[in-house]
Amino acid sequence: MAILRAAKRGFLFKRFIIFHATFMKFIPTIFIFSVAITIASCTKTPKNAGDSSPVTPVVIPGPLPNTIDKADTLKVMAYNVLKYGDGCQGSIDTLNKYLQTIIGYTQPDLFSFEKMAAFDPTPGAPFNLAEGIVNNVLNLVSPGKYAYVTPTNTARATNMNALFYNKQKLTFVKTETLEANITDFDLYKLYYNDPNISITHDTTFIYVVVNHTQSGSSSTSRDVQVRTEMQTLRSKFAYLPNLVNMGDFNTHNSYEAGYQSVISAADSTTQMSDPPFYPDKAIAYPAAWESNTSLFAPYLTTTTRALATFPNSCGTGDGAKSWYDHIFISPWLVKGSNYIQYVPNSYTTAGNDGHRTGVDINSTTPVVNTSAPVAVLNALFRFSDKYPITIKLLVKANRNAYSIADPKERN
Repeated sequence: MAILRAAKRGFLFKRFIIFHATFMKFIPTIFIFSVAITIASCTKTPKNAGDSSPVTPVVIPGPLPNTIDKADTLKVMAYNVLKYGDGCQGSIDTLNKYLQTIIGYTQPDLFSFEKMAAFDPTPGAPFNLAEGIVNNVLNLVSPGKYAYVTPTNTARATNMNALFYNKQKLTFVKTETLEANITDFDLYKLYYNDPNISITHDTTFIYVVVNHTQSGSSSTSRDVQVRTEMQTLRSKFAYLPNLVNMGDFNTHNSYEAGYQSVISAADSTTQMSDPPFYPDKAIAYPAAWESNTSLFAPYLTTTTRALATFPNSCGTGDGAKSWYDHIFISPWLVKGSNYIQYVPNSYTTAGNDGHRTGVDINSTTPVVNTSAPVAVLNALFRFSDKYPITIKLLVKANRNAYSIADPKERN
């Protein structure tokens, strides 16, 4: 029995020696695998609280061969053109001459015209006002530079909006009507003509919403219009992409529910900014620009005319008295998250020197307006009762085929 127990102990000891040797062979592999997992887990930065946008890797690839380093600027403009085409302000030929002067001065790359007279948007149609502007205004200023997006009029309104763009810098993708309530509220998708796109195959998109809301002292109708638009946008995008929301909102103050629905959101990734307030911080909320015109004088867009009867009776008077027109920008554009960023302090009310309250844009009182050439001021006075507003966006070329994923578009 003693011999048997000794033999058994020897067998177990041998098995232990074999197991130990085998295990030791795998220790380096196990260690390397553990380190690899640890490193992989550290290559992503954690998401910010409440941030549903994709997480950005710490290490971004370097430039690809044959790509070029380029910075570009997109000038964005929104302009209420006061029933352009309905004959109230005179012939289209006369208005086009003023518009040539205005476009030659502002040089926009992406711009909306709100409150055009309703027209047949079919390409080649005899009364296609957007096509007429390209042929008889834009091509005379910069031949072959501009194109327009075929507008919609699902609401069958008496006025329409149109979007124009510099086709040397941008390519149009598609249009979607977010809402048809009194007028159409359209979402346009375009992309930047990046010089490296044939190498990177990575596209930088920009979206634009154009607005013309219901005017009047009561904000009830326009509140519904803008809140519905914003609800639709937030349902469509989990977080906002490179997005501009612009036009004539007819806002009398920042308290209006429609205005608040743009600048306020439970999720900060779907909250838009009005640049003079943020990121520029030139002025602050709450803002009652209609009852405190002196505090917001450089931003007032309504009206270019002191009298409602001169140079015609198509618009309103009393000089610069309210701030109806706005260009809101998404968080991505504020931060430059995806190759396009708002240029700080670039927001401008063209032709408004901050001394236009109660007077014409081209009046020599209380001071001579030197914010633009005299010919431009006269053209702005004659063409519309609204001031155009502009911002600049800095665009950087994509050299490494890397970008944060655009949000998926949900129907």
